[in-house]
Amino acid sequence: MVDITNRQPLVTVGICCYNREKGFNDTLEYIRGQTYKNLEIIISQDFNPNLDLTPVVAAKNDDRITFYKQQKKLSMYNNFLFLLEKANGEYFMWAADDDWWAPGFVEIIMNELIAHHECVAGHPDFIAVDEANNKITSYPDFLPLLQEFAINSDIKRVTNFINQYEGFGKANLFYSIFKTSALRTKQVAALLKEGNLPCDMLIVLSVLLQGNIAIIPQLLRSCTTENVKHYSQVARQDKLVNVGIAYINTGGISATHKKWGKYLYDHFKLVNNSDFSFVKKLAIYPVVIKKILLFYFDVFCYNVRLRGYDVFSKFRRKYHLN
Repeated sequence: MVDITNRQPLVTVGICCYNREKGFNDTLEYIRGQTYKNLEIIISQDFNPNLDLTPVVAAKNDDRITFYKQQKKLSMYNNFLFLLEKANGEYFMWAADDDWWAPGFVEIIMNELIAHHECVAGHPDFIAVDEANNKITSYPDFLPLLQEFAINSDIKRVTNFINQYEGFGKANLFYSIFKTSALRTKQVAALLKEGNLPCDMLIVLSVLLQGNIAIIPQLLRSCTTENVKHYSQVARQDKLVNVGIAYINTGGISATHKKWGKYLYDHFKLVNNSDFSFVKKLAIYPVVIKKILLFYFDVFCYNVRLRGYDVFSKFRRKYHLN
């Protein structure tokens, strides 16, 4: 019988964990149970003096696993970078310790990537669930939104991604299967080291600037949201300043800009550092400028209130960064 494992490209799965013992155990079982067998599984537990996941890993007795227990605090994104740097596979994916993957997740995506070498990443349809694994119906249908990026036109692919509202799930493409070479860039390393919360979407953008993404229409993954996340977010503290004819929420303006300002301007940096021609870059820059201008428009409309009739409330867009 022919051993097909050795003919499959090696896929490295990097599992980032901290203090969710049950979630980690579930994730490890989902990954170990993949029908695609040529896997390298690298686990990095961020420094935690109160929990040691070594016994959980040892009990699996799986020689595909390499486990690292960090001796100092790395933070989430630096832990992701650690996993990427340790990877030996031609393809790579990150796995969080609170999500679900169908047994065929890796195999189905890899079949698509092998068949379409121009694709640098692949991701399936997915749903958002709560901690009880109930589908959160307030989120949109993600599949048609993801398919906006899976097109041959490189300019349209990139501009569609930039234009799409951040709350529509595009950050989940961070959990795609990638060509490892598409992630091993100076831009991705710098973003992970900075560790700003929205950098997952910038990393996806940097990959889309290198090639197409395969979107598989099958439901193969769920992401858990509305649960406790063990990373810091920008604290928002409203502070109203009376300027006579209006109240200005300087606290809201400061927090919103701190969270999203650098993220938006980094779009310029990624496009500028890409291999796109100057003409193609010129076609993308106006899209970034428009997005930034709309951001400041939203910040103004949501944080400035006129006395009496609040005219700005009439111009507030439903989908805005806050």
